[in-house]
Amino acid sequence: MTVQDLLDKIGLLPTEPSDIPGVPPTELVGFVVRWNRGLRQWKKSTLADFASVSVSTVERVERGEKVSEEALDKIAQGLGYEAGYFTKPRLRKGTNEAVASLTDTFGNMEAVSVAPMRTHRTIREASQCDAFLIYRPDVPEIYNADIDNLREWLDLASFVLSTSEERLLPAKPGRGLRALYEDILACVQELERRGLTVLSGVMHALQDRLPDWKVAIISVTPKLTDPGAPKRRYVMVDRRVFGLPCCPPDEEGPS
Repeated sequence: MTVQDLLDKIGLLPTEPSDIPGVPPTELVGFVVRWNRGLRQWKKSTLADFASVSVSTVERVERGEKVSEEALDKIAQGLGYEAGYFTKPRLRKGTNEAVASLTDTFGNMEAVSVAPMRTHRTIREASQCDAFLIYRPDVPEIYNADIDNLREWLDLASFVLSTSEERLLPAKPGRGLRALYEDILACVQELERRGLTVLSGVMHALQDRLPDWKVAIISVTPKLTDPGAPKRRYVMVDRRVFGLPCCPPDEEGPS
């Protein structure tokens, strides 16, 4: 769904005076719930389980029908928001302000295709990128050492591929790129054994004078709080994260 699609959806919502506090319209709540559930690749039953409500309640909310405030608070918390997110009265934003806020939030987002990091191909594609972004929402600090270990393995593979210096790999019988990929996959498998899902993809983050700049997107999420991750086929990434400072022609530095 594009930003324009979102704006079109907002245009279909009932209008209310912007100077009178009110709760979000049921149509808007339903749209936000569907949008969030779609981003997470969750079934309705998954959201119902996390929110401790019935599937029929989720369906009614997504159709824009009225349900109890208690149910809306539970659904908000199931999606990671605070209680009251769908029920607390607030001033309605003006159209221009709403459009500007939406454009700032989603206008720079790009859908990046991802897949489970379980093959030599996914390891090789990630290692051939110019940079890494490890996205790890809600992952406890207890996993820091394991994730840092994965980053170090990927850094090594990236260096070896960029310099063709396979001689830098540990001198053991049978060592080589395939063995290096197996070591990295073993690291990923350990993360999965400990209850995490690891996905990877490649984002073409074009930069000034760097038209081939590529970034490996590594998504690490807990299976308990993100059960839809193994079936996820894309993640949303803000292109501004990879913005590099532009260098004026007279400040390019030594060649």
